[in-house]
Amino acid sequence: MARPFFPWVGSKEKLIPYIRRIMPEKLSQYVEPFGGSGAVLLSMKPRPGRLDIYNDFNVELVNLFCCVKEQSNALLRELRFFPLHSREEFEWYKNFLEHRAVFFENIEAELKVLEDRDCFTEEQAEALTPILRERARLYDVHRAAAYFKRVWGSFSGTTNSFGIKPLKLKDALERLLEAAKRLEDAVIENKDAVKLILDRDRPDGLIYCDPPYYDAEQYYDAVFSTEDHVRLHGALKECKGYVIVSYNNCEEIRKLYSGFYHLSFTRQNPMAQQAGAVYEELLMTNYDPRPFAGQATLFDSPLEFGGMRLTHIPEKPLKII
Repeated sequence: MARPFFPWVGSKEKLIPYIRRIMPEKLSQYVEPFGGSGAVLLSMKPRPGRLDIYNDFNVELVNLFCCVKEQSNALLRELRFFPLHSREEFEWYKNFLEHRAVFFENIEAELKVLEDRDCFTEEQAEALTPILRERARLYDVHRAAAYFKRVWGSFSGTTNSFGIKPLKLKDALERLLEAAKRLEDAVIENKDAVKLILDRDRPDGLIYCDPPYYDAEQYYDAVFSTEDHVRLHGALKECKGYVIVSYNNCEEIRKLYSGFYHLSFTRQNPMAQQAGAVYEELLMTNYDPRPFAGQATLFDSPLEFGGMRLTHIPEKPLKII
């Protein structure tokens, strides 16, 4: 088992025991369309016969995961200036990342070879060029290190505001290496979440979605509109496999997901500026979670801040166990 190696807005690290309790055990596939920090996937032990897929639409985040998986030593070397010590350094890395000031020397060299007609025909070059361009977007340790520093140097992992926090470098690097080992057999994708759901839905698979929360999208390093929430629900309600969805507890989401089971609970709000602030959340499933959890072990547990309760049972479950 590994842990997230960077802070992230809305991270589910503290909720892992409760999410895991309502997961079916025998799965051929596990998919996280909104991977974020990968907290849930990292917590799961690899299992023969089960394909694990991490996905996020944020190319910088996916690049970081790719580098942790495939180029962890190079990434650790690139992080030699870590941790951040000032607002100026944070702003420098943010500016660096936003302007993509990276020259992919090796990719550019390969692209030039494609121009040599003694090596490749024009048709072959046209087919290979997009592949190399895609590689230029991923597996770059310079960008990965810059993004890693930007996340650590921001408030609650939002990436867009300064909020330096104390950190033991040794702990951070150990987590990176743990994650690298856990990701060895996982697939890392950079696709639209809904498209991935439609492509990867399997009757014996599980899709866990942790999308940007409704009316709180501004805190995420992503663009997600009301139409995107509706589009996501449209795909999930048609899934043949198991589905778990995390959301904030609000009327719009409860109404949209009325065909799902609702588990409600309260947790501390890390985004609030006052002590003791709480946040109402939901875990929703397209199947009855009670046979997997056992009411005595799940619904009687206090969580860390507010107990979990089964607050909505649909008239007609979408997936029959």
